[in-house]
Amino acid sequence: MCKKIQGGGSTMIEEYIEKNILRQLFLCGQFYVNKEVNLEKLSNLLHVCKTTLLNDINNIKKEFEEQIAYTHREKDRYTLYFSEHIPRCKIMQQLSQNSLFLKTCLLYLEEDEPDYLQLTECEFISVSKAYSLKKQVLAYFNDCGIEIDRYSPRFTEMERRLLLLNVSYRLGGFNSWELPESFFERADRFIESVTENSGRFYDKENKEILSIGFAISFLRQQVCAVTIDSKFIEEIKKRPIYNYVESAWENTDFQTYYKKEEFAFILTLFNLCNYGFHSYQLIAEDFQQLHQVFIDNTPEIKELVATFESHFNQELFGNQPFERALIHLMRSAWDNYQLFMPEKFYLLNEEQTNLYKEVQTIFSSWSSQLPYDLRLNPNCMRAFVIELSGILRLTKEHLTIYIVTNSDVHYLIYREALEAVTTFDFQVAPTIYSSISDIKKYAQQSSNRVLCERTLYTPDAVQYENIIPISINTIDRAIISAVQNK
Repeated sequence: MCKKIQGGGSTMIEEYIEKNILRQLFLCGQFYVNKEVNLEKLSNLLHVCKTTLLNDINNIKKEFEEQIAYTHREKDRYTLYFSEHIPRCKIMQQLSQNSLFLKTCLLYLEEDEPDYLQLTECEFISVSKAYSLKKQVLAYFNDCGIEIDRYSPRFTEMERRLLLLNVSYRLGGFNSWELPESFFERADRFIESVTENSGRFYDKENKEILSIGFAISFLRQQVCAVTIDSKFIEEIKKRPIYNYVESAWENTDFQTYYKKEEFAFILTLFNLCNYGFHSYQLIAEDFQQLHQVFIDNTPEIKELVATFESHFNQELFGNQPFERALIHLMRSAWDNYQLFMPEKFYLLNEEQTNLYKEVQTIFSSWSSQLPYDLRLNPNCMRAFVIELSGILRLTKEHLTIYIVTNSDVHYLIYREALEAVTTFDFQVAPTIYSSISDIKKYAQQSSNRVLCERTLYTPDAVQYENIIPISINTIDRAIISAVQNK
């Protein structure tokens, strides 16, 4: 699956991007997706004080004054809405354009022997700063396994293209490239043809990645042919994506832009990009195909699933969420291409961080037995761990439930209904309480919930948010209230 790469351990470009820009990128990602952040929790995760985060947010508000529709702060909760008309990737590109590190990377990727000192004129920085940027960029390339010869990187063509895709996607610098007038329109039609054939859809970010990759393929084919391992082509022919891309390639005019050898690179781009579906039926059909290719027909990954099952003492073979998450992590790992791909920046909470260490140990032990060197993008691994934490329910609520009722039959009915719930951990107190007065002391603790028979629910119980009325006719509603009342 992967070639042997010399160099340091797996790294990611986020370790080199300026910290203030990285924080603002993460904040914008959180605001774009979740609309709000908890300043206290986020400051702990990012290891900065709340004042620093507030300064970052103020900079974001200035940078995107015309694109922000609403902001509000209430104690540690900060809410920010971007205009629905601006894509997430455009926000990220606008912020990243301030990164001198990314601009220096681009110099080395676009020119064989770049003059990094031109940064002193273009960006108004000192010679010592320019030299420092050069050292950082070469260190990043070295960490990615790029050969460094006499202080110059020696890229393979695939490495250069994928790194150029990563940096250009972040900077948005591809807009100045000389391309045919209708190039991106035809690129969109080509992607649409793939989606029509497959039933998949690619979001705006992945369409952007594909389009930039197409442009790199078009421009670089005149300079240097790309070599892709024939074993990889044999492997990818087994995957559903091969037939979808081949059909679109043959039935659209997009191929007229390329030499025939570029089809393999175009195919690689699709294999690296994420996709989704609009119906469960299509997800199920895709799962069956992927399960056969990646699990049934790949002994080493089947062994990995068995290791996860044993470690977590949970049945995972055939578990769609787990297998899809694992396949999503592994399908782009061929020849370590995944190291160079643009990826969102993920942070883990304390429980997920502990899980990450466990997963690292599992992968390290498993990969040490492989006949090739497997190096995964740490951000992709973090994304997998976040999904795995949901599958294992590591972050589910831990509650103690007390039941107030004057009927032992009702107590058994309520208890059985609670035990059928699997989305949070709880224990049901074995004592049956007959009045609110007996239970008030438990209602004051945030980790407790009290389900009180509606006929026994008294007016003074209203002051306790954790006391929830219940009856035979409102069991489901009461349990939902108990879970949501956090």
